[in-house]
Amino acid sequence: MRPLVLMLGMLALLLAAPGAAASSDPVGGGVTRLVLDKRFAAFLGKAGVRVSGEAGATERGRKLIFPVSGGHLDPTVGKGEVDHLGAVVLRSARSRVLIRKLVVKTTPAPLVAKVGGSQLKIATSGRIDSERDGFATEFSARQLQLTDKVAMRLNKKLRPRQEFRAGQVIGSLASETQPLLTAIVPTGRATLVLDSAFVAKLDHRFVSVNPIFPAEHQGPTFTLPIIAGGTLAPDASQGTLRTGGEIEFLRLGAGQVFWHELWLDVGSNVALAEVDVEPTPAFPGKLGQISILALGDGAAGPAAGVRTIGSSGIAMTLPAEIAAIFNKAFAEGEEDFKAGEVIGSLAFTAQAQ
Repeated sequence: MRPLVLMLGMLALLLAAPGAAASSDPVGGGVTRLVLDKRFAAFLGKAGVRVSGEAGATERGRKLIFPVSGGHLDPTVGKGEVDHLGAVVLRSARSRVLIRKLVVKTTPAPLVAKVGGSQLKIATSGRIDSERDGFATEFSARQLQLTDKVAMRLNKKLRPRQEFRAGQVIGSLASETQPLLTAIVPTGRATLVLDSAFVAKLDHRFVSVNPIFPAEHQGPTFTLPIIAGGTLAPDASQGTLRTGGEIEFLRLGAGQVFWHELWLDVGSNVALAEVDVEPTPAFPGKLGQISILALGDGAAGPAAGVRTIGSSGIAMTLPAEIAAIFNKAFAEGEEDFKAGEVIGSLAFTAQAQ
């Protein structure tokens, strides 16, 4: 009976475990181009309505160009919203209409904006498409058709020589966006190589350094699995890389320091971990997540084609708090370990979603 209970329990845990689901990435930049249909451009001329861009939007012939200011996209399925700077002004002999706060949505109603004081769906499209180009996401919508509410609003405000019509094809749009940060897939490992002088100091103090699974090591080289929950900029300039496993520093008869789940905050140039200093009450026990390492600049190596983000040669140095913990736990309070001391180097290659 007991084996059956154990099997059922393991099955329940597997079913409850969260999958590596994709997530939306914050949009960091890009551009959207709205190209007016030739027939619609001719209609505007006959209607006595002129179109221009302002507040960051530019006009080039039949093309209106809008800088991307933000938003969010799930690049794996091409779903999300893209915000823009700039505005479109429609002018007639009698009045003007300001169209601003443009949002491109990856839906059959892909273009939304404030027309006057109301947010309205500008156009619908039956031909939308999304694809990836490295870290970028490209979205397009063709045969944009003017909605009834916007046609009515324009006719009322502008009183053009020819009226706008619901279903009128106004053109097509294409958005090219880059993520500010992109979600990291739980695959691959980060590598920590301890400096020989630091290893010699630990040996002198009879301190062993041990990986706790799934961390591993071979000599002074430790590897930590990259786990879910991290997000990085494509150029590794900001974001957080999360790793699993644990590293133990142990001196028998003295102190024991655990670094659990190292998080590399590459934007702030620090590594964080859940720190536990044992045994208690001689030592403080669990300290929560604190800074354990200061990180130098590394050589970034993004590869857009395969969407990997990497950095190597990152110097790791001890912050004052960790140096003080090591001195108390391993050096009988002497100042053997010092703030700013180089303890090794770090490298990683992370896979973006």
